[in-house]
Parts: sequence; C-alpha cells; structure tokens
Amino acid sequence: MSTNYYAYGPFPGGQTHSEGLHIGQSAAGWRFLFHSHPDLGLTTLADWDAFISRDDVTIRNEYGVDISPEEMRETMTETTSREGRALQRRFHYDNDDQYVTSGGHSFSRRDFH
Repeated sequence: MSTNYYAYGPFPGGQTHSEGLHIGQSAAGWRFLFHSHPDLGLTTLADWDAFISRDDVTIRNEYGVDISPEEMRETMTETTSREGRALQRRFHYDNDDQYVTSGGHSFSRRDFH
C-alpha cells in the first residue's frame, strides 16, 4: 500500500481546488520517494524540509488528512519499518528520470502518483 502527499499554499501547483503540489510517496517496505520540482528549487531533502516548514504550506495526504510538518519530516526520513526492518531505496542509480542524493534519498523528475 502506498500514500501520496501534497502541499497546498500560495505557490505554483498549490491551489486548494487542485490536486496540490506532489511532495512524494510512501510505500510499505520502501523509503520515501520524493517528487523533484527543479522549477521551484525542490530537489533535495533539505529543500523539501525547508519548504514544508513554511507557515503558508499545508500538507495533506491523498485521503484528505492534514499532516503536520513534523509527521511529514518523519515520513520522509524513515529508514526502518515499524517492525524494525530496513526500508529499501527506490532507486540505486541516476538517469534522466530519477536520481539518488548523497544521503540515499530517491527523487523522481517525472510525474507519478
């Protein structure tokens, strides 16, 4: 099972009547998959962390549940499951559609949900 997360606020893609700006996806057994938005400067964990901490950003999952910045940060940085098993990285190499940061965080440049 997977869950997608979105940001809402006064920025491109963040309108409340839209789907929202896609932050990324969590999925059982896998580390968080980030959606890269180079046009907005959102290409690393640090970028996303600063962005979701802004006062004008609301985070919501695909089921309509609001998520606090602290909860989102925890979801984005989890490396082990609730059972204590290591979560797998989504990607292990870079190409035109994806990359992995030095911290081991996977980013996709293409749309996914």
